[in-house]
Amino acid sequence: MTKMVKHPLRITADALKNAFIKSGFALYDNGEYPELERAEINMKVFDDPARIKTPVLLMDGQYALRTGLLPFMLPKAAKDSAAKAVACGKVFDGGDEVHPAHLHMEGAVASEMTFYDLRMMWKRIVKDAFGAAFDAELEKLSGELGKADLASWGASAMRAHTLYGTETWAIRVTGPESIDIVLGHIGTLTWIGAALFGCEDRQTKTYAFSIDVDAAACMQHGLPERAALFNNESTFLDSFADGTTSASGSFEDRCRDVLRTMGYAEGFGPKIYPDGIYKKMNMIQDEWDLNNKGVPLKDALGDGVGLPTVLTPALEQILSEKWAAGEQRAKTFEISHIFMPQQGGAPIEKLAISFGAYGEGVDLGSFTAEVDAFLTNIGNKNHFFIPTNLAIAYDVRECKLVLDEKMSYLGGNFGGISGIAEKNFGIGTYAYMANLELQPLERKAEEEYGYVPPELR
Repeated sequence: MTKMVKHPLRITADALKNAFIKSGFALYDNGEYPELERAEINMKVFDDPARIKTPVLLMDGQYALRTGLLPFMLPKAAKDSAAKAVACGKVFDGGDEVHPAHLHMEGAVASEMTFYDLRMMWKRIVKDAFGAAFDAELEKLSGELGKADLASWGASAMRAHTLYGTETWAIRVTGPESIDIVLGHIGTLTWIGAALFGCEDRQTKTYAFSIDVDAAACMQHGLPERAALFNNESTFLDSFADGTTSASGSFEDRCRDVLRTMGYAEGFGPKIYPDGIYKKMNMIQDEWDLNNKGVPLKDALGDGVGLPTVLTPALEQILSEKWAAGEQRAKTFEISHIFMPQQGGAPIEKLAISFGAYGEGVDLGSFTAEVDAFLTNIGNKNHFFIPTNLAIAYDVRECKLVLDEKMSYLGGNFGGISGIAEKNFGIGTYAYMANLELQPLERKAEEEYGYVPPELR
């Protein structure tokens, strides 16, 4: 039986998601919203002391990678009439040169809760997520007292008062072995946050919160520092054996779970590419070819100068790390956003998946079978492959395009990695990779799941 592993970040995120769902929250998951936003959308919806203050700007300064999830989640939750909502996804810190992408959970509550109810809710969420030995407490940080007697948390008198203003509390979590961390922060929504959430009349108590999932994962798994989460070596990842499915029902998580059942382990490559990365992977860089240049940043972030147009370099980086660690066999994947440059406009953002393998018994035939199994299991049964010699990031003798039964391109290709790229990345063996866009695969799966044969109509 194939051993399944789940990345520690996903284990922690899923534990929190399940705890929030149990407490009545609607879940809005990564992939629902764009990671790129207009720079002015970097708004303050509650007084979060951990709020990212340095955005990652694109060259023109008009667009930036998102620093929060709430500006996108709140209107969606309001449209769905969700009184409790939480989103999970990456946010980007322009002050973090090494690992600027941080996994966050951010949400909001609009209800007739007293502060005692709110406090008990967080205790329940933390215990459901991490275990009965853990506890949570809300510690007042700032804000006006307003009408509420905050000195009497839980007192019956609290039920007659309304908590408005700009109060902020730290969500402090304690647990076994002297665990004591600030999981995140919660506070009352600003007027603009309340308006986005559909509560601008201020007749309902509204709170927003933000959780640092990276910090929570380090706490849950006993990791000494955040950098440990980005270790792509199997000696680290194999210690997280986990056969459970992902918490959300998103297509992205369906793809993630299918690859996990096939023995692939999720890794994390660079989210902002350094200069020369496309030449390193053997992609041409003619002036006319915008897709092979990336989307340039206004200011370099460490050695990162641009957003990815493909996940290929990130996957090859993960494979090279595994080879350098002495791994003779590897199966890895990554799901992330890519950005397609447009002349005179905002980049087109897409969600993509890339997976690759090398080792004894891995060849074009076996890897073709892997791609076939993956597509079938995510709901794309009607597909076929045709060879192409035009994708020079691959070995042109072993590259195939993915099409549907109507000869329409399904946004994917796969094959042997270019020998030049293998040499440049230090992958000392022949390796294979597949690169696919999720949107056309999701549309195809919906089409196939919804198809009713004529004899059954």
